[in-house]
Amino acid sequence: MSTGGTVRPGGAGRLLPGPAPTPAQVRQAQSVQRALARELGRVREVALAWRNGLGAILAGLIGFSLVKGRADVGQIASAWGVTAGLLLLGALAAGAVGALGLLRAAHGRPYAGRAADTGAGRPLSVEEHDEALSSARSLRDGIALTCLCTALLVAAVGVTWYAPPKDPPGLLVRQGGTTLCGEVVSTARGSVVLKVDGVRTTVPLARADSVTPVASCPAPPGGAD
Repeated sequence: MSTGGTVRPGGAGRLLPGPAPTPAQVRQAQSVQRALARELGRVREVALAWRNGLGAILAGLIGFSLVKGRADVGQIASAWGVTAGLLLLGALAAGAVGALGLLRAAHGRPYAGRAADTGAGRPLSVEEHDEALSSARSLRDGIALTCLCTALLVAAVGVTWYAPPKDPPGLLVRQGGTTLCGEVVSTARGSVVLKVDGVRTTVPLARADSVTPVASCPAPPGGAD
């Protein structure tokens, strides 16, 4: 690789000026220098636009209720409620980290160099180039995490839409050797109508040995076989 100079034979390694650059090489060098000078500002502008756009999308999803499931997660079956909660927790974590990445890309690190370090270390142009690369990486990570947050949020809403509802409270009636348990459909004088395995059954309360409200009916014996 050429160093831009020549070494005179027998000259104790002394460097001499190299050939003069061509006009095309000068224009290319000036173009690269201008691009590097605008690089960090351009990344900041792009990051700011992405931050505002993604923030508007999330605000539309959450604040304006473009997607909405059941108002109370407790209305769905407990296992599905836990799933919805985990999805919402994942959306919160991804959204928080993604927002930090977008802020990092748009505004940089909360850091200020000391005046004593101005003339030492790496050139300022190299530092700005490295900062531009770091901001671009933070922007890409922030976009990916914000999209993941949106996907998890929509998945959580979908769970609240389509998850089976929690079993309604029932009534357990024991009458001799017979036990009936089901959802109360209606009541009348001296009797109650239960929905047992999808079939409505009228149970006279005067003949019942015990009547017990239950949160859910027990599984029938041998139902797991």
